Amino acid sequence: MVATEAQARVNFYLGVCLALVCAAMLILNLTRGDFILSGALGLLVLVVVIDLCAFVKKKRLPISIPMVLFLLGAVIVLSVWRAGAEVGFYAFPTLIGAFLVQPGRFAVWYSLGLTIAVAGTVATVGADAPMAIRLGLALLLCLTFLWFAAKRITEAQDQLENSVFLDPLTGCFNRRHLARVSETQDLRTAALILFDLDYFKSVNDTFGHPTGDFVLRSVTALVRQQLSDGDLFFRIGGEEFLVLRLSPEKGTTRALAEQCRQALDTSRILATRRVTATFSCADFDGRAEMEPVLGQADVALLKAKRAGRNRVV
Repeated sequence: MVATEAQARVNFYLGVCLALVCAAMLILNLTRGDFILSGALGLLVLVVVIDLCAFVKKKRLPISIPMVLFLLGAVIVLSVWRAGAEVGFYAFPTLIGAFLVQPGRFAVWYSLGLTIAVAGTVATVGADAPMAIRLGLALLLCLTFLWFAAKRITEAQDQLENSVFLDPLTGCFNRRHLARVSETQDLRTAALILFDLDYFKSVNDTFGHPTGDFVLRSVTALVRQQLSDGDLFFRIGGEEFLVLRLSPEKGTTRALAEQCRQALDTSRILATRRVTATFSCADFDGRAEMEPVLGQADVALLKAKRAGRNRVV
């Protein structure tokens, strides 16, 4: 959510800069008497201002960013046609802006299309093939650098997200990601499984923490094998785990918990002692908040431990 807000702010500031530059170009072309190009620039300024006003009012943008970019590209090509080849150099900041506001495949294809359109227009209008080739190659080189930089930024973002939302020992999601899911997902039809390893402290005390870490990783791998693709697996404490099922079939959550319990009970993670866990299940039943349901499962888990552990309630 923070990243989305930051991206929106970047888009807003770039929109302000675009509106100011286009307004200046509008005035310049009006003084030159080019009313066709002035009209195109005026339309672009109007479109950008409409979106900026919607952003300030925290409303959905009435004109999508791709549409604004297409209109900007059309204005640049028209400017080359009307004012000359030198206007084609405005394609460079446009390529950069496309990767900033609409990263991904769209930016690549848009930039490639704009490069071809601008270079082709320069060759057609100015009848200067060498100039068109040089401009086209420079734009392609810029596009290549931007694509590479965007790819590296995406990889860095993925690594950062992994470090923020994943438990480094087990690879499970952590509490921070659980909070984000609680805020962004509709949980009214969800269910959860809460489980805690039995007498895990004695494993650390008897065999040492490296063995304890091995047990946690092994338990994670074993439980993950039982889960479906839509199940989210969290480590929310030292030896406490949670499985969040966003849209489970009715009656399957307890069966899944029992399946996980049996898999652990019959495993041979440690040669000299059994590794077991106690499970509790809870359905959201139309509730949208995580904390009440998690509290319900936590109370049930505590009762199950007092009743003898290694069971599902």
